[in-house]
Amino acid sequence: MVEPPAGTPALADPATARALRSMRVPFLVLPPVVLALGVLAGWLSGAGAPPAVVTLVVIVALAFAIALVLTFVLHGLWLRPAGRMLAGSPWRPASVAVHRASKGLPRTPLVVSDGERRFTAVVGALPWAVQQVLARTGRVWVVGPDESGWVALRSTGLLLPLGAARVSAAEVGPRVVVEQPEPLRVRAALEDLVVARQVAVPRRRSRTGLVAPALLLVFALVGLVDLLGRDFAGELLGVTAAVVAVVLALAALLVWRVRVARRWSAVEKSLAAGAWTAVPVVLDPPADQFPRTVTGTAEVGGRTVPVRLVAASAGLRANTAATGTLWTAGAPAPGAAVAAGLPGYPYTTLARFGG
Repeated sequence: MVEPPAGTPALADPATARALRSMRVPFLVLPPVVLALGVLAGWLSGAGAPPAVVTLVVIVALAFAIALVLTFVLHGLWLRPAGRMLAGSPWRPASVAVHRASKGLPRTPLVVSDGERRFTAVVGALPWAVQQVLARTGRVWVVGPDESGWVALRSTGLLLPLGAARVSAAEVGPRVVVEQPEPLRVRAALEDLVVARQVAVPRRRSRTGLVAPALLLVFALVGLVDLLGRDFAGELLGVTAAVVAVVLALAALLVWRVRVARRWSAVEKSLAAGAWTAVPVVLDPPADQFPRTVTGTAEVGGRTVPVRLVAASAGLRANTAATGTLWTAGAPAPGAAVAAGLPGYPYTTLARFGG
């Protein structure tokens, strides 16, 4: 498993630096998007666009605004002190026990001990899968706490620093039970509880996610039909062009959502086909910092064949490169596509093996 290097500032680790940058991206992207959509809604309203089109733009703007607020609540206040801590201090190993909150908001208390100090750090909105990883391994890497109590944490195999962790004196609840101590012993990869939960969430979202773009597309088409029935003189040409652009964007979004739904359906079906199987793999160096597809070579049936990981997460890529092993659901065959991941971790994708 990937573990952070010790003895150097945490931000010197490329995975840590990349993860911290990714957590800052929403605060750079979402405010301009919300502002642009607000300006567009005002312009469309003033230009006489159909109410359905104006309502559509306002709904999308509100969705982005809500996403910005939720992101800020999760780790907005943590990012600046975390950047200072990670730039000046190394990761240090510690033991961790995961507890449930005794009362109040659904936060996760983590009792951390690094041999010199024992403290409780409370993390907001810690996913169930991450709770299980921490509870099962009992290990964590820590930077801090600083004078304000902020802490940065990272687990074996997980690249993402856990945001908004802060020392707390609040009473902790019962300890989180490890639901599956040995995920490698399942009969089918889909019985790996962490992986099954990780697949179920995006699969449901990919299907329900078809509804919103489809409804928005209907709204936009109604507005476009209304505009096409009017006189095209004056500023309505600009409004019509804007609505056409919105229709095309929503149509592209709907097509992408259909592709995502089909991919997750294929992943789930493949996970049920066999147990976790270790496949020796050598990944090629990525062509860019955020590759969507990773290539390499794999040993399959005594042969060396090309392999391609589709939409693989940074965590899966890093762990596969570090260990030289890709875990697949059943033994792969040359020319086949099979679900791949990391037993007991929330990483899953499709791996396509060449003939």
